[in-house]
Amino acid sequence: MAKLWAELVAVFFGLPVAVYFTIEELAGWLMPLLGAIGLLCLALLLIDKQFKRVRLWHWSDARTHVKAILLFFLPWACLLTVVVYLARPELFMRWPIEQPDLWVATLLVYPIISVIPQEIIYRTFFFHRYKPIMPSKYMRWGVSTFAFGLAHLVYGNWIAVVLSWIGGALFGYRYMKTRSTPVVVIEHAVWGCFIFTVGLGSYLVVTPA
Repeated sequence: MAKLWAELVAVFFGLPVAVYFTIEELAGWLMPLLGAIGLLCLALLLIDKQFKRVRLWHWSDARTHVKAILLFFLPWACLLTVVVYLARPELFMRWPIEQPDLWVATLLVYPIISVIPQEIIYRTFFFHRYKPIMPSKYMRWGVSTFAFGLAHLVYGNWIAVVLSWIGGALFGYRYMKTRSTPVVVIEHAVWGCFIFTVGLGSYLVVTPA
């Protein structure tokens, strides 16, 4: 038990803080580091005989899940669009308008190199790996949500952390309900691509000092 707690604290709290304080040296390595950790977590899941591998690919009740995702996304995305337009008009739709090539590339690559590793790490791996020390799924939900927001400290602004806390709570809740990695990957990708489109993507990139 103590070993698992030490691992959790080191990986999900110590590592993000260490990266935050060395971001100038590691800025170009964030995605490779995320990918490496994602692959390691996936490997640990695959060699764990107690892990139900079907959670990595099952897609039962697909229509129901997609409908639930869209019913939540559409009204809140519309509200957030209005908020950005009124509060930060200089950011509104900036990437699609000023940097369309970067925007399109982000929409194509982001779900693969960022969303999939994050969902494997913070939902699939976290919820399974730490069940022995946190039997309550709601406790795992809360801790994983906090850790997910903390990881976004690397972007050096509180908006990235708050957005990630909200997103982490949503994606964790969806994973608890579905136990499906593909479902949360899709929901995360939908929200992430929207964030980069509406103008908040500027808060989710590392800016040189």
